[in-house]
Amino acid sequence: MILAPPEQSYLSTCPVCQRQIDVTSLEPFTKLQCPFCGQMVRVRRRFDQFMIVRQIGEGGMSRVFEAEDETLGRRVALKILNRQYSRDSVRLEQFQREAHITANVTHPNVIKLYSVGYDQGYFYIAMELVGGGSLEQRIRREGHLKEAEALRIGREVAEGLRAAQQLTLIHRDVKPANILFTETGTAKVVDFGLALFMDRGGDQSGEIWATPYYVAPEKVIENKEDYRSDIFSLGATIYHALTGSPPHKADTASIEDLRRIKSKRVTLGESGLHFSPRTEHVINGMLSFTPEDRFANYSEVVDEMRLAEGLLDRGSVRRRLVSRRARLIGSIAAAIIAAYVIGWLVRESGERRQARALQLTTASQLDLDGTGVTLTADKSGKKTISERFTEARQDMLEDRQFATAQHKFAKLLESKDLIQPTQNWARFNAALCSIMLDKKKDAAAQFAQLATTPDLNGLAPFFTRIKDRMAVGFGLGLNPDTLGYKDTNEEILGYLLHGLAEWHFGDALLGAKELEYFQEHLALLKKAADTTPATSLDWITRYSTLVDRYKPDFPLVRSALKPKNSGTLAELRASLALVQQTRKKLKTSGAFLSWIKGLESGLQREISLLTLQDQQRQMDEDKKHRQADLEILSEVNALVPSLVQGYDYTRAIDMLTGTRLQTTDVRTALDGRLYLYTQSRDFIRQLTADLSTKGWTGTITRREGGQLTGRITTDPAGTTITITLDRGTLSLPFSSLTPESLVEIAQSLGTQITDSTDYYRRQENTAAFARLNGLLQLSTTIASQLMEENSSFRTRWMKVMAAGI
Repeated sequence: MILAPPEQSYLSTCPVCQRQIDVTSLEPFTKLQCPFCGQMVRVRRRFDQFMIVRQIGEGGMSRVFEAEDETLGRRVALKILNRQYSRDSVRLEQFQREAHITANVTHPNVIKLYSVGYDQGYFYIAMELVGGGSLEQRIRREGHLKEAEALRIGREVAEGLRAAQQLTLIHRDVKPANILFTETGTAKVVDFGLALFMDRGGDQSGEIWATPYYVAPEKVIENKEDYRSDIFSLGATIYHALTGSPPHKADTASIEDLRRIKSKRVTLGESGLHFSPRTEHVINGMLSFTPEDRFANYSEVVDEMRLAEGLLDRGSVRRRLVSRRARLIGSIAAAIIAAYVIGWLVRESGERRQARALQLTTASQLDLDGTGVTLTADKSGKKTISERFTEARQDMLEDRQFATAQHKFAKLLESKDLIQPTQNWARFNAALCSIMLDKKKDAAAQFAQLATTPDLNGLAPFFTRIKDRMAVGFGLGLNPDTLGYKDTNEEILGYLLHGLAEWHFGDALLGAKELEYFQEHLALLKKAADTTPATSLDWITRYSTLVDRYKPDFPLVRSALKPKNSGTLAELRASLALVQQTRKKLKTSGAFLSWIKGLESGLQREISLLTLQDQQRQMDEDKKHRQADLEILSEVNALVPSLVQGYDYTRAIDMLTGTRLQTTDVRTALDGRLYLYTQSRDFIRQLTADLSTKGWTGTITRREGGQLTGRITTDPAGTTITITLDRGTLSLPFSSLTPESLVEIAQSLGTQITDSTDYYRRQENTAAFARLNGLLQLSTTIASQLMEENSSFRTRWMKVMAAGI
């Protein structure tokens, strides 16, 4: 746990009069009147290397400023924890956790975090600054967003939150104010201050830290939450963007009132505005009252929103086409209607005759479906049972449209004309589709309804075994050698069934073995089919295409990376890369994919934990280094003035140059002091060079008192000054002149300089020399003018200000 440092006093230097002001009781960026010179100034603008420019936001726990990182020369968003929270060890730990969490989530739709720190009694986070405002501001400005734009924003935010979910994180406060935009409109999630690692026990505080408008019902009713709670909050946020109002008018501080309000189900259609059906489906799914009815994860949310966006685009194109052709359609509508009526009357009589003919076809007639499927006319008069069965099976085996095939088999089972064993085969195939879609309950329900009556053309024992094994437990764990299905007829499909069940719900290695067993023994069946009349079982060989879909994944299962109990951060990252590579190569879903995802999540959690520990250790090390550096700097600062002999700064510069510090901010302070001494040395060198070649006429003041007027020159070494008086010449040590006299001479000689670069260099030397020698007012005046005219000088001078010299 982080402990806030003890309270202490803080002073700020007035940039005008250079007097020290006690700012201990003032908040960052406070504007006040200097008690000494009366000027209005901003105080507490600097936090380590960050200089506050303006305030851009404020929340319950913190304020956010735009600031300049003077070390790296970039603008950042500086989030500073409020005073009461900066002294609260619990809130301070929560605020620092935000920094660690956000730093570990790297995604284009998540705000980047740069650094954290503690300065002047305040904890701060420096992060990416984006200039496009927030979703809250857009809603307030525009009223509500266009449907396509709201879906795009929702999809991008979901992609960012998915990156957090992969680290087992939830955000816990998804709302319009926490969705920011870049200048180009890209949405980014910010403020993970309330986030938790879900596998570490969740929130045990009992407090509800979320925004009432968008919080999920289970959080306020049961104080429970998971990833799906964030999905609800995102759905509520996009609802607000689409309609201009949040889904719940929850402007209350009462938990009881909030629970009552959140118990009411809200749908997008109730807003009174018109939206596409797919958009309503997505938002309503995210706003489902119970977490189980919502989307299971962000991947589903992203896919659904992308589909809704695509349908909107296609609808727009379709409307344009309709508009272009409207007049043409209107002009020929009457002719089409007349032609249709005549054609319908003729076709109706013909179809009735065709249906009667089909009903007379005998059940023994050969059919493309193979044996066991009866050819019967559907009462609709459009497709036979056989045609519908064949079409569904083609969707499954050839087109691999398992959801479509499952639906068609289910509709086929509703037909009253369906007889055995076609009915059982339809259930068998529907169950296969459910398995390949990972729908365990649907598959079990189909197996439970298999008939085991004698009228199954000798297949009753086969279907009985299938029903007994698959309806409960799916027969998982059985070796192919013990299954006992024949491999010379339809029963060979039992091996396929068990292999798929194992692959999706049990042991993927055993599933691969059973699927290979099925495919190998199909070769014998195919040979038999090639020498058998047209009533053969060659239709069974078509199911081999299902195994072909899984075969590329068999080597991945057999060579899968095994989890490690421990390892270094580099080893864990290497293991994670291999696991992710395996997952990307997988062509199918199932138990192995779930295992891989679980392993991936586990490795990510271990990496996050070690990263957090490393960061904490690094912070502790940085703190130790900083303390050691501060002690060194204090000793150097005390020693350096004694090394200056007159105006000779050589020994002081050598001392400062040879001092090695590890901490950035302390090194910046040292650099600021070194800068002053170096510039002062250059000031003296330039002045002695000018006096030795040009001379100067005027009045000088000596350190011990007294003034002298005459022409002044110096020797090239700059050790002795010669003054030509009316009564003769006088030689004095150069160091006997006051700093004011030297600055006056330098400024007078500088007026003769016409080269602007040389002029600015001389002025910079003079400002540094004046500040080092206590002429603060003069130094400030010169520096203020230079900072307005020369940006590079401003950067150098800020180091002096940071050093507090």
